[in-house]
Amino acid sequence: MINRQREIFSTETQQAVTLVDVLLRWTQQRGNSVGFSFLQDGKQENLTYAELDKKARTIAAHLQAMHWQGERVLLMYPPGLELIAAIMGCFYAGVVAVPVYPPRRNQNMNRLLAITQDAEAKGILTTVSLDDLFKKVAKNTLITGLNKITTDSMLLSVGEAWQTPQLTKDSLALLQYTSGSTGTPKGVMLSHGNLLHNLAQIYQRFGHSSSTQVVSWLPPYHDMGLIGGIFQPLYGGFPVTLMSPVAFLQKPLRWLQAISQTHATTSGAPNFAYEMCVRKIRLAECQDLDLSSWNLAFTGAEPIRQETLERFATVFAPYGFRRTAFYPCYGLAEATLFVSGKNQKNLELNHTSQGLVSCGIPSHDQTLIIVNPESRQPCAAGEEGEIWVKGESVAQGYWQGFQETAASFQATLASGAGGFLRTGDLGYLRSGELFVTGRIKDVIIIRGHNYYPHDIEATVAQSHPALSAYWGAAFSVEVSGEERLVVVQEVERNCWRTLDQDATITAIRAAISREFGLQVDGICLLKPGSIPKTSSGKVQRFACRDGFVGSGLDVVCRWELSHAEARRRREERGEVVDALIEWLRVYARDHVNSRLMDERRCISPHIVLDFGNRGLLGMQVPCCYGGLGLGYTDTIRIIQQLGAIDPTLALFVGLNNVLGVRPILMYGTDALKAELLPILATGRELAAFALTETGAGANPQAIESQAISDGDGWRLRGEKIWSGSAAWAGVINVFVKHESGISGFVVRRGTPGLRQGGEALTMGMRGMVQNTVYLEDIPVTSAELLGDVGAGMNVAQDAMMYGRLAIAAACVGGMQRCVQLMWRYSERRQIATGKLLDHPVVLYRLQELTNAITAVNSLVMRVGKLLDAGDNIPAEVYTACKISAPEFYWQAADLLVQTLGGRGYIESNIAPQILRDARILRIFEGPTETLCGFLGARVLKQGQTLQNFLCQTLGAVEVGKRLKDAVDKIRECCCDDANIKVQRWIYHQLGKLATEAILWAVLEEPSATAWVKNRFEEQLQEILSFNTDNLLFLSSQTLVHHLNQYKQTIGDIEQTWAGEQQDLDELLRQSAESPQVTPPIEDLATVNTSSDIQNWLKTWISQKLHQPISSIDVNKAFADYGIDSVTAIELTQDLQQWLKISQPLDVTIAWNFPTINALANHLEQLTTTESNNLDNLSTIDIAQLLSQEIAIARDRKPQNK
Repeated sequence: MINRQREIFSTETQQAVTLVDVLLRWTQQRGNSVGFSFLQDGKQENLTYAELDKKARTIAAHLQAMHWQGERVLLMYPPGLELIAAIMGCFYAGVVAVPVYPPRRNQNMNRLLAITQDAEAKGILTTVSLDDLFKKVAKNTLITGLNKITTDSMLLSVGEAWQTPQLTKDSLALLQYTSGSTGTPKGVMLSHGNLLHNLAQIYQRFGHSSSTQVVSWLPPYHDMGLIGGIFQPLYGGFPVTLMSPVAFLQKPLRWLQAISQTHATTSGAPNFAYEMCVRKIRLAECQDLDLSSWNLAFTGAEPIRQETLERFATVFAPYGFRRTAFYPCYGLAEATLFVSGKNQKNLELNHTSQGLVSCGIPSHDQTLIIVNPESRQPCAAGEEGEIWVKGESVAQGYWQGFQETAASFQATLASGAGGFLRTGDLGYLRSGELFVTGRIKDVIIIRGHNYYPHDIEATVAQSHPALSAYWGAAFSVEVSGEERLVVVQEVERNCWRTLDQDATITAIRAAISREFGLQVDGICLLKPGSIPKTSSGKVQRFACRDGFVGSGLDVVCRWELSHAEARRRREERGEVVDALIEWLRVYARDHVNSRLMDERRCISPHIVLDFGNRGLLGMQVPCCYGGLGLGYTDTIRIIQQLGAIDPTLALFVGLNNVLGVRPILMYGTDALKAELLPILATGRELAAFALTETGAGANPQAIESQAISDGDGWRLRGEKIWSGSAAWAGVINVFVKHESGISGFVVRRGTPGLRQGGEALTMGMRGMVQNTVYLEDIPVTSAELLGDVGAGMNVAQDAMMYGRLAIAAACVGGMQRCVQLMWRYSERRQIATGKLLDHPVVLYRLQELTNAITAVNSLVMRVGKLLDAGDNIPAEVYTACKISAPEFYWQAADLLVQTLGGRGYIESNIAPQILRDARILRIFEGPTETLCGFLGARVLKQGQTLQNFLCQTLGAVEVGKRLKDAVDKIRECCCDDANIKVQRWIYHQLGKLATEAILWAVLEEPSATAWVKNRFEEQLQEILSFNTDNLLFLSSQTLVHHLNQYKQTIGDIEQTWAGEQQDLDELLRQSAESPQVTPPIEDLATVNTSSDIQNWLKTWISQKLHQPISSIDVNKAFADYGIDSVTAIELTQDLQQWLKISQPLDVTIAWNFPTINALANHLEQLTTTESNNLDNLSTIDIAQLLSQEIAIARDRKPQNK
């Protein structure tokens, strides 16, 4: 049926000479049908064919009255339906349309002025609103003297005077101005015949029919958006839904939502749009998407990247998108639009090993050949040359560009065959399909070798996360008679204010050197949206070159190669770090007493002041803010040294730099950084980090503190625990729940509502205060916001990732100190068999620790160097740092105590304090067990990221392959069991295995390499020999039975003897306490029976975990129903509220009492005890209770008489 309709359609369109004929026919046949819709701000505006015809007649009549037939008129409109009416109005009047972008405030008018002069425009069609703006921005230019006609203010009755124009297929329809990427603006002359021929090609090659539905957000001022998005639907008589390009760029999801809602069959865009969708759209937003109607997703206008299309197809496949819908195509304005496209018979994308995607085959009535541009001889199949095109879609030439027209549109082969369009694009044909490789004018020639700019640009875009993925240019400039490479690149909008310029420049240089073996002579990093572009949105490399040479770009920073300067700065920075480390060693000897600080639970004030004066509290803060401006490697070296001196000082300095300063440096506003960084970098104030809560430790997503909207700001409410240095800090980075996610705020000391709580009496790290922080309706605004609203976890995770690296660095120094002390003691200690150092057990332990130190040190230093080079480090690697270093440090501290024997138990001999300090590092910033589970799950489910890092970034292909083989074997042997406990056990063990693999991958020293490799194989064997029966006790009552027996053997012990009285006497307080209103006794905790609690628990599990209540067994473990740590916290909170217990329940209660029966029995005793426990009552409560008992007794006396 569709084929028959297309035959009828084809016959009818052969009679059409212009798009005027096409619109008149649709007006006659389906005038009331909606042809065009425009979406804006959630509203849809429609335009039927009849309405478009009427508006076109009105505009045309006005133009005919001006006697402008054959003249050029600028069309200056925002995206929308009015522009379509204006274009058709020009066609109806026989006027040549010249679509141009509307001006913006503060925009350079040179391009618009150049087009106006070149086209010799008679006037401008626009809207009333744009005319007002135009008058403001176009003052004192030639353009202001043109006739301006506001078409949205015309009376439709004027259209009655319209007369059909005398047009032929050779009549000029429009000038399509393009500067390309390498030239000045030129007006491509498109005739009505060019338009209809190309539209027919698109209709046929795309497989369009009357049932086609299009969505387009492409700019409507040039080929792809105008001809593909507006003229093609008009030509085919099927509806199109249009959007503003800004709507897409602001929120790419809108494009896909429009396709889903309108059931569009055809839509497309350049490569960058698909990339934006993958990067910007969160999967949580996609739940209602249905992309199953999307049959043709065209892409072109810029290099098509296979990896982008693959990622898009993978991400959106769950929502109905099919990989076979992709339609790569090639075209250019000089050929109207379309030249070649995918062969519809070949459903899969055709691409090369280099990632080039086939642009399909040319149309049957159009000639495409590949030509050697120098010899003008046709190239052989597979041989690269210039793409030449010939056919009726090829434009008539450049307006008033006679020489350019002769050079580009009248090319002749060496054989004499002529009439070809030289596209300026390079490519080759393989099996009849076109592969585009670059542009002739853009090829960079350095030392006799050709380099394509888009290859270099792609490498630069991927070199650092702060760089735009789309907007960059690479070109060459002549320096001292040689061609040198220059890169211009935009910075991401959310990064440019906090950009680490040195790290970004380093990353670009390293990436280009690694990929191409080239040295970069100059780099310009530009503000977002400022790179010169053509009207079609392509980067203008020639304008970037001119801007670089003439310093005319809007730069964030500019870097140019200077060997002497670079060497001097490197040497200076190295000297600063070396001197600082030497100063620390001397300072530790003369001014640090770790035992005294430990006993007094306070870092000596002179140390904080001296560290601040030396810059240790702002090591990575740029020099302009008063910091040292160090890179990652240098910072790691200093933290290692501190870890050897005193782990508490290392943690204090690391916390201030990473958790305190870094969030402000990377995510604070300019004003916030200008205010706080100079103070923090010099140690005049300290910074802290408040994330952890009673119910949110290893799982920060479970935080309960809130940001409550309050006018233009928020009020922070909640409670944080174990916040390091918070009681001393001038600013605290606080993270709270927000309606759109978790948000981070900077809270200054003295802010109303910020209250410091009591210090936690920690086992180790006693010198650094860790205390509770109360948030009691703290007022904050966007000025204190870290990053975006709802994106606070990005800020926190960034800080915690680098925090894990810092902890690992401190552990390396601490481990070296332990080994140093072990060696010092054992070398001097004589035992019965001789010197202790000669004992094989001691030697073995020292060898083990030396290997561990070498492995972890290699890892942290390699990560530091990669960060300095601008490489991205995956979360798995930071996790491995945190898993390995504290575990080895704990072993070193324990072995130190053991080696020292009785001396290791003496507090004054250093070892006990080291042991206590080392212990927290296995918990701080993520417990080892949690991180092992995370790493194991990532490797098992999303292992490609780590594989890429091992094989590509580190070049450890052997290790990557061994790990992959191991994971495949584990998946085959151990992952069939559906028991969630077994799965978690596998994750944990696999996390340990992956950690060994990462250590293995960075090692070069033979002894340590063999040691780690052996540990890897032993861990793998342990996993593969694992027996699930070993875990069965965890899902049975055996463990509970044993635990209950302990109560019989040792009793239920709790010490209640009163400790020290530390409260201030009431008579000495500022004011006497007022009696508090106490709720009636009956409102205290209600006694619930075990049966009541069991029923409540069964109902709760049924509702939360979607289990039939009849299937819930009170003797079955909670874990067997799929409860996890987050759900367990919810259960604890809901139980607390239902039972009305005054004392908070332990968040691990569901694991401590793993069945409904066990937990119900425990809670029955707890509530009974609390109800009857007079120790829980205040003096007023007891008095009230006594008065009630007396009253009851009095009432009973008469009854007893």
